[in-house]
Amino acid sequence: MGYNTQSMPATLSITFSQNRRSRMNSSDTTRLAADADAANAASANVVSANVVSANSAELVAATIASAPGPILPVGARTKPALSACDGQTTRLDMRNLTGVVSYDSSEFLISARAGTPLTELQAALDEERQYLPFDPLFVSQGATLGGTVASGLSGAGRLLYGSLRDFVMEVQLVDGLGKLVRGGGKVVKNAAGFDLPKLVVGSYGRLGVLTEVTLKVFPSPPAAATLQAESSNVPDAIAAVQALLSQPLPIASLDLQFERSDGVQIFARFAAHSASLPEVLNRAQAACRLPSECVYESPQELQLWRDRAADIEGLAGSSAKILVRIATTLPALAQLAPVLLSLSGARLHSTGGGSVVWLSLPTNSNLDQLDQLLKLQGLPAIVVCAPDHEANAALRPLGDCHWLAIARRIQQALDPHQKFVPFDTRPLPA
Repeated sequence: MGYNTQSMPATLSITFSQNRRSRMNSSDTTRLAADADAANAASANVVSANVVSANSAELVAATIASAPGPILPVGARTKPALSACDGQTTRLDMRNLTGVVSYDSSEFLISARAGTPLTELQAALDEERQYLPFDPLFVSQGATLGGTVASGLSGAGRLLYGSLRDFVMEVQLVDGLGKLVRGGGKVVKNAAGFDLPKLVVGSYGRLGVLTEVTLKVFPSPPAAATLQAESSNVPDAIAAVQALLSQPLPIASLDLQFERSDGVQIFARFAAHSASLPEVLNRAQAACRLPSECVYESPQELQLWRDRAADIEGLAGSSAKILVRIATTLPALAQLAPVLLSLSGARLHSTGGGSVVWLSLPTNSNLDQLDQLLKLQGLPAIVVCAPDHEANAALRPLGDCHWLAIARRIQQALDPHQKFVPFDTRPLPA
């Protein structure tokens, strides 16, 4: 199914069955007329002067159609810097638009409303021994499906099968005209029309308000084990990671943790059948050529990766901080890591085999200094978490920001009436 605009359908109340496959029954059908009448007369629940809560796609559409000023959809606000806005902006709270719409484990597809917590999706998938391969972050903090897609963030497990954008099959959203739009399709090979699902991944709620998302899911790996290695310097660590990536190994995650003393810890996770894991780890140790130890499938191995995610998200610390996501490459890390660690109070992690860097800084850090450092390296970054006063009431991109010009032109085309918060407030070049 391609990019198409449709009239706003009535909200369907579909019971999620025990086998996790939803079906419409006669009671659902009889509710359609009542739902449609209610939607026409209802208005969104105004929580405060600048916060509106909506529990259906129809109410989202009505709010956008009637609102005079900028709107920003928000979920659980687990990534507060991405949902920062000024006092003139209406925040559209999506947390009441919840529920799994359909789940067909035989087709490896799950559809849910945008405000659905990821914990709810994961619970459904666990029953069928399936999972989200892009390894979403901030799950334990209450991250929602819509917020996860809008932020475009993936976790350490993205290395094996791909990032979030590779798993978004279909989306339903409300555009700047207040119309319900559906793009993509519930098939893997879909080449018809405009690829709207890929466009909204990482759009930060600036191109439309997601109301429903369909994800492709995978069977859970049969077993996993982790190789932990340590290097006394960054170049040797980079060489070890390159050696691991050059081998035909089932690497699910490959992370680096940088220490201020120039030491680097390497965490390589392998997903395979239990019987093959010892040989996989032996080959990995031979390729790595660094002091290492193996953690086989066990509760300790699972907890190790939960702790890795918690450390990135800031759950391991009690004080507030700034979290910056930097897109980079493994070769660039050799120069980038020492520079970033020279910043006061910096903590540095890398996921995705060196393709993503997560930089943690104290709240009093000078982001302008970081911005200049990243510009010199030619690397794009975005502030993901920051206290409200530090978020500066707007999206905070850093470093190479050439993507902003393209994003703003796309927004102009899709939101001609400027109903959504802009990517950037500076005038477009002529």
